[in-house]
Amino acid sequence: MNQIYLGIDCGTTSIKCMAINEKGKKLYVASRMHVTNSPKEGWMEQEPAGWVQPMFETVRECVSAVGKERIKALALSGHMSSPVFLDDKNQPLYPCMTVGDARCEKQAESLIKGYEDKFKTRTNNKPLACFVAPKILWFIQNEPEKYKQTKTVVMAKDYLRYVLTGILNTDTTDAGNTLLFDEKSGTWDEDFITELGIRSDIFPKIVQATDYVGSVLPDIAKECNLPSEVSVYCGGADMACSQIGTGSFKEGILAIALSTSGQACMNISDHMDVGYGKVTFHPSVVKGKRYAMGSVFSGGLALNWCYRMLSGKEKLSKEDLNKMSLLAGKSISEKPGSDGVVFLPFLTGSGSPYFCPTDRASLVGMSTTTNDKSVFQAVMEGVSYNIKESVELMSEMAGEITTIYLSGGGTHVKAWIRVLTDIIGKKIHILEESDASTLGAALIAVAGDRQELNFEKISAEAIRVVETVVPDMNRTEKYKYLYSVYKEYYQMLQVMYQKIEDFVKEGGKCE
Repeated sequence: MNQIYLGIDCGTTSIKCMAINEKGKKLYVASRMHVTNSPKEGWMEQEPAGWVQPMFETVRECVSAVGKERIKALALSGHMSSPVFLDDKNQPLYPCMTVGDARCEKQAESLIKGYEDKFKTRTNNKPLACFVAPKILWFIQNEPEKYKQTKTVVMAKDYLRYVLTGILNTDTTDAGNTLLFDEKSGTWDEDFITELGIRSDIFPKIVQATDYVGSVLPDIAKECNLPSEVSVYCGGADMACSQIGTGSFKEGILAIALSTSGQACMNISDHMDVGYGKVTFHPSVVKGKRYAMGSVFSGGLALNWCYRMLSGKEKLSKEDLNKMSLLAGKSISEKPGSDGVVFLPFLTGSGSPYFCPTDRASLVGMSTTTNDKSVFQAVMEGVSYNIKESVELMSEMAGEITTIYLSGGGTHVKAWIRVLTDIIGKKIHILEESDASTLGAALIAVAGDRQELNFEKISAEAIRVVETVVPDMNRTEKYKYLYSVYKEYYQMLQVMYQKIEDFVKEGGKCE
């Protein structure tokens, strides 16, 4: 009898549960939205307790669809760099600061000033605000009483796994995102943690993503309609799991994820000076491997923002999203360059390769002939230029890119994929499964349960291409020039972003 495996993904906007068979074929997926709060500018936080019922609901829906009898095991994925502070009863003390939360910029700047060389030697990363270490320091300095009550700090998927099993630990991929993990020894870097003024006793046991953790608790199994004794394997950080779900843990494969934000991930062999401070480096689910990640903070977010501005709507319905796709299609019927309009896509600050929180979005080159199509085309081009910056860095670090895989909700905007393909100038293979992190978590459950299989064998059947988009080289040649213009615009405007940020912070004072 064929077994069924579940992957549970706690994403930044929703929780998903996917059921697959032994060959990685998706049988069903359920999804529930959860809430992100922004009580202050730059804050993006979630209540860990708010993840639990959506998780239960998605699991129940999956079980109802595929039947409980054949469900053998599950594993989890969760949004990376997402600390959950727990008290001595393992209850959350404070909202989870998500990866995009920027409240700890001062702590990050302090770490860069005082410890940059040590972080570089240990992790090849700058201690940016997107990592966990600055978030913990912010918590220590701003919530001292809650910090005193903290017994353990885990990540998003670890908390949900605790709810399922009653067991607390983390894996190497999420441990790596703290910047406090010694990859060589596979343990916490306790001396460095202490040097930074952080208690070393709050960090949990570290295991491999494919390690068996325990079984689903009887009352939770009943709540979720799961069979008794379902095995639970640890799982990993979302982008590490997406590597498994896209096959980008293999040499020469670059995986691009397009959703609200965007990421470009590729396996690398060692620390790379070329990408230092421009991309981030992380432990892979595959033991002993690392991957580099380029981060695009405004992906689909920029397209949605643009359409809202053009349509005058605060929220977009399904019908609006269909209309947006139609506008995108009309836009690319025009020639490259958007009638002279260029978009710098930094609505929430810049990610790779600049990582500057004061960067902002700009539409430049508009005239009386500028219309909705040229503006929307410029937005698609601007985001694609930013992705190309990461692709170029990956190529420089890892050598030849033999294959580019694309996943994520952005794959449904076909015109955007055409623009991205022409700008990158390489074939792009669109994957059948857009939920790469959720699929990756389910495949980790397969790998944990069936030790005779490695990820090479598992992914060979699980990862399927549904469409290949080939670049139009005439358009690619034009985009090479326009890409250089985009980069020049950024260099000219970057200093102005800082000036206007200072002006706003000073309450409009002119000095």
